[in-house]
Amino acid sequence: MLCAGLSYSYGIWSSTIKERYQLSQLEVAGIGTAGNIGGYLAIFAGLFYDWTRRMNRFGPRATLLVGVGLHFLGYMTLWAAAHGNITPPYWALLIITFGACNAQTWFETGSMVTSIRNFDTERGTVIGILKAFLGLSGSFFTTVYVSFLDPDAVSFLMMLAVVPSAIVLTCLCFVNYVPYIQVEPHTKSHAFHLACTTVLGLAAYQAVIALARNSEGFDFWGGVLMTGANATLLFPMLAIPIIFGGLRSRRLRDLSPPEEQQAAQAVDLLPELQPFLADDDASDSPVNIYRDKSPARCLRSQSFWYLFFASAVCSGAGLTLLNNTAQMVEALGGGTSTAVFVSVYSIANCLGRLCSGFLPDRMMSERDMPRTVSLIFLSALTFVACLLNAFARLEFFGISAAVTGFAFGGFQGVVPAIASEIFGLRNLATNYSLLQLGPALCSYVQATYLAGTLYARAMERHHETGLTCHGSDCFQTVFLINAGLSLGAVVMSTLLWRRTKHLYSRVIEVTKAERAKRGLRGEFEEARQLIKRMGAENKLMHAILSRGRSLVGDLQGAMPGGNAASPPLQSAVDALSGFLADARRLLDEQAALYRRFDELPNWRKGLTG
Repeated sequence: MLCAGLSYSYGIWSSTIKERYQLSQLEVAGIGTAGNIGGYLAIFAGLFYDWTRRMNRFGPRATLLVGVGLHFLGYMTLWAAAHGNITPPYWALLIITFGACNAQTWFETGSMVTSIRNFDTERGTVIGILKAFLGLSGSFFTTVYVSFLDPDAVSFLMMLAVVPSAIVLTCLCFVNYVPYIQVEPHTKSHAFHLACTTVLGLAAYQAVIALARNSEGFDFWGGVLMTGANATLLFPMLAIPIIFGGLRSRRLRDLSPPEEQQAAQAVDLLPELQPFLADDDASDSPVNIYRDKSPARCLRSQSFWYLFFASAVCSGAGLTLLNNTAQMVEALGGGTSTAVFVSVYSIANCLGRLCSGFLPDRMMSERDMPRTVSLIFLSALTFVACLLNAFARLEFFGISAAVTGFAFGGFQGVVPAIASEIFGLRNLATNYSLLQLGPALCSYVQATYLAGTLYARAMERHHETGLTCHGSDCFQTVFLINAGLSLGAVVMSTLLWRRTKHLYSRVIEVTKAERAKRGLRGEFEEARQLIKRMGAENKLMHAILSRGRSLVGDLQGAMPGGNAASPPLQSAVDALSGFLADARRLLDEQAALYRRFDELPNWRKGLTG
């Protein structure tokens, strides 16, 4: 996912393409829109993933592999075009950019949909974490650019072709869907907290170095230190599959050898426990069964179009700023590196994605608040962001970029979760891809056509020649229009909330019940393992007692009849002492096992409930 948001770095190399091919602002924005459409047109990746969804390991990996091919080919061709090795026409640049950015939809679909299916009761938190890494993508690779390549944007394109492709190929073999419930050595909540902490730490570090490189430059070794710190902050993520899952996870049903299974089955368990110890397929859990919808049913649903409109226009408002960042900085007076504002936008984008995944999950579980309420808040925040951008000044542009990025990222984090809860998991890849057509469409209508046309009209008002508009009103009108569209998104989000609040009451109820059930199942599995260990300890105790009886017989036979203890007698006494010590140790361990058994918090409640 850290390689699935590279379209956000367009502001870095857009000026290079503009100068090399002498493009107008409308044409430059058109290339950005081609990238946005490619980055949001996930229907191909969605259909491919749903077609291979029953191939648990092959499906997600094949999806990622197709993305690697598109990514490498697309960015290598862009590098060749920027370097002068080839001179494609404008329409070919549009197609190349579309293909390069479309690769990120394959990265996102392969990793995100697989993770939602693996953690369907924690989908909001999982989506927030994954989308947060996607939001950091632009800032992460911008740090590498500023450290080693600035101002060589052509070499930056080469780096974008090679490094992300290598990263995804390395991670590819670790991505697969697990079609059964696992019992981890530790609770998943700790893993989620570690992931959130890693994202927040990385975002905070990006914010610090963005401000630092705005005030002064870095030499080569400073760049090495900056990039190395970036990589170091990602190391805690490596602990998650090692400590909290991976090879240390096991299937809920016992996977021990057949003779051990027979021994375990010999232990009589209460009938009330049997339903909790049965096999279960996470993809068919009660959280999803009763509301799965096909893509055709989604297109006939009012809820789909409410969500489609709100997501489309608010994402379009965010993309208007993102695609025109370099030109807005120039219009407001320049003097500040565009990379700084790209990083600020990317960091806020990351935080918005993280918060929109984690906070609605908490509000649903603790206050029974539907996730669609967050959609209303984010639409209102987009309205505020558009007003800030319409009346922006260079000294305060970082604030408006941060608010816009947070609102934009919030939509990217909350929409997949809402889609999975309203329309189900079975066709999520395709259904979510249909929703992504909205931002793709509005990236052209709002970020390219409106922004480019009104930019040109502002140049006419100023009687300017050339390719650059100067003045605070160059983008003012387009952001005022976006503000009006955002108010419409507030209305649509409110209608969606009213239409689905009864559904969400059921979603919240079933999700809570499923989480409780899976928690009990894990505790019952742990209890069964404790019972097996108690049985093994008892068998060993019987063996030691038998040995003790034999030792007593040896002791009686070695009694010398009133004389001092002979060597055989002394040896038997020593052996008996060792036996007593072993027995005491085993009894202490057994008592500790029973205490642990009693400390399971939901065990008694599970028996009585």
